[in-house]
Amino acid sequence: MQTMKRKTITIREDQEEWIQDNHLNLSSFVQEKLDELIEQRES
Repeated sequence: MQTMKRKTITIREDQEEWIQDNHLNLSSFVQEKLDELIEQRES
């Protein structure tokens, strides 16, 4: 298992509301999107 690092991001208020309304796990979302970008750039 990989070690996780804690990071802080800044989002707009409307983004926060959307995240809350849609019960999005922001950490998982960002990890998934980063993995997608990494895969695209390694291809």
